[in-house]
Amino acid sequence: MERAEIYFLDAARAMVESGDWLVPRYQGQAFFDKPPLAYWAMALSFLWLGASTGAARLVAVLAALGAVAATLWLGRLLFDRRSALAGGLVLATTLAFLSLARLAMSDMLLALFTTISVALAVRAFRPDPPGWTAPALGLGLGLGFLAKGPIALLVPGLAVVVLLAQRRRRPTIRLPGAMLGVLAFVLVALVWFALVHRRMGAGPLAYFFLRENLERFVGEAYDVGRPIWFYLPAYVVGGLPWSVFLPLALVRLLRDGDRSVRDATRFLASWVALVLIPLSLSRGKIDYYLLPLYPALSLLLGRYLSGTPWRRLDRVWVRVCLAAGAAALAVLAARLPPVPEEWLPSPSVRAFLLVTVALIALAFLAVAARPTPGRLLAVLAGSAAVSLELAAFFLPAFVAAQPNRRIVEDVGRERVYRPDLALALCSDPPRARRDVLFHVRLAAVERCDLWPLAASERPYLFLLRPAEDASFRGIPAYRHIATYRTLPASALTFPGLLRLPPPQDMVLGANFATTDPVALRKKNKEYRQEIHRGWEEAARAARRR
Repeated sequence: MERAEIYFLDAARAMVESGDWLVPRYQGQAFFDKPPLAYWAMALSFLWLGASTGAARLVAVLAALGAVAATLWLGRLLFDRRSALAGGLVLATTLAFLSLARLAMSDMLLALFTTISVALAVRAFRPDPPGWTAPALGLGLGLGFLAKGPIALLVPGLAVVVLLAQRRRRPTIRLPGAMLGVLAFVLVALVWFALVHRRMGAGPLAYFFLRENLERFVGEAYDVGRPIWFYLPAYVVGGLPWSVFLPLALVRLLRDGDRSVRDATRFLASWVALVLIPLSLSRGKIDYYLLPLYPALSLLLGRYLSGTPWRRLDRVWVRVCLAAGAAALAVLAARLPPVPEEWLPSPSVRAFLLVTVALIALAFLAVAARPTPGRLLAVLAGSAAVSLELAAFFLPAFVAAQPNRRIVEDVGRERVYRPDLALALCSDPPRARRDVLFHVRLAAVERCDLWPLAASERPYLFLLRPAEDASFRGIPAYRHIATYRTLPASALTFPGLLRLPPPQDMVLGANFATTDPVALRKKNKEYRQEIHRGWEEAARAARRR
C-alpha cells in the first residue's frame, strides 16, 4: 500500500510547484489514474504545513476521524446511541482501518463520503427529512466521485437499492430538493472532467473511465489472479480483532426480538453482500477495496456487543477466541521477529511493549473467565494499544535506521553539481525512489540492464547491489559514492517479518566525475583506505611466506 503513496505525493507536490491545479502530474507527465480531490487536499496541506509525507498523511487521518463520526451518525439512525458508540469504537480500533488511516491515498476519503451518503440516504427514507437532505446527498456523492470515481456512486447506490426493496416506497424527498441534489452532484463531480476535456480533449476521460475503471474490472492489467473468495480472508485478517465475531453477531441480530434491529441488520448485511458481488467478480482485487464496508460491519458488531443478550454459544466462542488471542500474544512476546538492533527503538521502549502485550494477554484470559459484551468490547478495544505503540515508537525507529534519508541527501548534493543527471536502479528494497522523487524531484529509471547506461555519456546515478558495484568499478569513469545498510520495506508487513532477510548493502554510484568537495574528500579517504588495506594484505602475505 505504501508503494501507491508515491503517485499521490508526487502529484500533490507537482500541483504546488507548477500552480496547475487542474491536471495532476506524476513524474512530470499528465496523470489521470484518479480524480483530483485527494491531490488537492494534500497540496493544500503542503501549502499550510510544508511539503512532507506527514502533511500529506494528515488528510487521511482527518478523513478517518470523519469516517468514524459518520459511522456514529449512521448508527444512531439505524440502532441507538449506545450501539453507535460501540460501532464507532470497533471501527476506530480495527487493524485495516488503523493502517489505512496513516497512508496518503484517496481510499479513506472514499470511505468518508460513502458513509455520509449512505447515512443521508437512510435519512431520506424517514418521514419528513430536512430540506437539506437531498442537496447534502448530492454533495456527498459528488465529493466521493471526485475522490475515487464511479465506485463512489456504486457503494451508496446499492444501499439505496436495498432501502427501496426493504421499505417498498420511494424516499420522501420533494422535487425541488431532488433537483438541488442533482445540481450539487453535477457541479462537484463533473465540472473538473469538463474542464479537463476542454483543455486536453477526450483522451484523459477515456483513460480514466475505460482503463482505470472498466479495465480494472474486466481486464488483466491490475492485481489479477486472486480467487473469487479473496475478500473473505482479507476481511478476517484486516478486521481483527473483531472479525472473528461477525458470523455469530449476524445470527444473533437477525433473530433479535426487536423488529427495527432486524430490519437495520438486514439492511447493512444486504448492502455489504451486494457491494461484495462486483468486488468479487472484478478481475482486479486489493484488500483495501473493502474499506468503505468497514463502517457497516463495525455497526453490526457494535450492536452485537452493546445490545444483544448472549447465550451459551456466544460465551464459549468468546472464550475460545480470547484464549487463542492470549496464546498468540504470548508467542509474539516470547519470539519477537529477528529485526536487527539498529532498526529497533531503545530497550526501555521494547520492554514497555512487552509489558503491554503481557497485560493485554492477561486481560484476555481474565475476560475469558467471565465473558460479557462490555468486557469483550473494552479488552479488544484496549488491544489496539499494541498497534499504537508500534506506530508511535517502532515504525519511526525503523524508518530512521533505513538509508532513505541519507540517499536523498547524497542524491540531492550530487544533483546540485550536476543538474542534468538521471537516477537508475534495478531493485529498490527500501523504496528509496519514492523519497528521492518527492524530496529531490528526480524520477528513477527502472531497468536491470544497467551496463549500457553506465557506459553512456549521459550522467547517471545508480542504486546498486554490491556485486553490481564491484563489476562497475572496471569502468574508468565510475565513482563509488556511498554504501548503505538496509532492510526491505516489506519488513513492515507481517509476511515480511516472517521472511525477514539479514541486512543487505546498497551502493550509490555514478558514471561521471564531480567537483563536489565533500565527494572528493570522501573519494580521497577511500583511496587512502584502499592503499592501507593493500599494505596490510601485502604484510600478511609476507609473514605467511
